[in-house]
Amino acid sequence: MCSPDQLQQQQKQEQQQQSKDATTVVTNEKWVLTKRPNGMFSPENDVQLKSETITPSNLEGDEILVQSTVLSCDAFIRTMLDEEAYHGVVPIGGTLPALGYGRVTAAGPDAKFKVGTMVSGMIGAQTFATVKSSEAFRMMTFPFMSPTASLGLMGLTSGLTAYTGVFYVCKRPRRGETVVVTGAAGAVGSIASQLAKSTGARVIGVAGGARKCSYLVDDLSLDGAINYKDADKSLDDQIEDLCPNGIDFIYDNVGGSILDSLLSKINPSGRVVICGAVSQYSGNLNKGKVEGPSNYLKLAERGAEMKGFNVMQYIYKVPFALCGMFYLYMRGKVEVTEHIEEGIKSFPFALQKMFTGGHIGKLLVEVNGSQ
Repeated sequence: MCSPDQLQQQQKQEQQQQSKDATTVVTNEKWVLTKRPNGMFSPENDVQLKSETITPSNLEGDEILVQSTVLSCDAFIRTMLDEEAYHGVVPIGGTLPALGYGRVTAAGPDAKFKVGTMVSGMIGAQTFATVKSSEAFRMMTFPFMSPTASLGLMGLTSGLTAYTGVFYVCKRPRRGETVVVTGAAGAVGSIASQLAKSTGARVIGVAGGARKCSYLVDDLSLDGAINYKDADKSLDDQIEDLCPNGIDFIYDNVGGSILDSLLSKINPSGRVVICGAVSQYSGNLNKGKVEGPSNYLKLAERGAEMKGFNVMQYIYKVPFALCGMFYLYMRGKVEVTEHIEEGIKSFPFALQKMFTGGHIGKLLVEVNGSQ
């Protein structure tokens, strides 16, 4: 019988052999940043698709080679393209960041994952990613859910962000209260709207365009929808019509003038949760030009509160959030709509849709659907 040390050494040798048996050279297609975006992100001007060859047998230490299966398009990616960024800066010539999952096709001698294992993490906008196995995670799967749930409903940047903002940051919505969610047709917003609805609150969603507003009311069964692009009725008039008794809870993903208008209707003891400000990501953020709310004194006048958060600040709550989300999903209280683009070539164009209103729900790119 082998000793533990001998068994560990044998496993390492097997992994090395598997790596050597893998394809001698693979071709990786990746999107790299060629220049800093000037305002709105432009797939044609700011990034370029490049090819490179990778030799799997050259992996060192705990490195693994991951063949991408599905990538997530998230708003934070745009913030990382600026010269100074909270989430980290992508250098010129660097690969566009992207969370996703894929299959390990080769592994270094000290890697903690074997060939064939499905892993997730920051693998980037590319077909093959070389990452340290210590920086990747075994992909989570959930009963009665598709594999993409790990990036959407049960994913850190979408479902778990929504759950944290609704239930953990401020006092949660209560039955009978009026909740307004901005960016309500996006991944985080659509999930947050349903979570707020599950509390018995009256929920109003804010979105751009008639199609998205119909989705909020007809598909998500919200109590109303505000179309900030409506040419016939102003934003303030729509808020007044749908929130005649004021607003108790705001879940904000957008910022700017929409948040400003909503603050004018905040109720005493109201709560404002700041999740993001997508309206400020295309040229204002990191440039000292963020448009803040001029109505912030309504918080003082009415004894309301505003609190921002990053889901990583509540990482210790993730196990509870996963259980809570799964419970609500099984009860039919929450679901996620997916918008899936095909192929690595579509990635920057999918990312652009995050800011031009070209999608509903969770935006994903399927790189290799055969896995």
